[in-house]
Amino acid sequence: MVIVNGTEEQQVAGQTITAFLTAREAPIDNIVVELNGEIIHRPQFDDKQLTENDRVELISFVGGGR
Repeated sequence: MVIVNGTEEQQVAGQTITAFLTAREAPIDNIVVELNGEIIHRPQFDDKQLTENDRVELISFVGGGR
């Protein structure tokens, strides 16, 4: 089990961050990933794997303004 934005997710342990984000159709270019309190930089997404009991926070940037 991996906790993603406060919600338990099953069957994501073992996936790379890139695979996880792609499966969620997340905007990889506009997202910040925090893994267990550490910001993971985009070049690490292909190498960093999620493991059991990880805590992931996904923060998306949305443009806008006046």
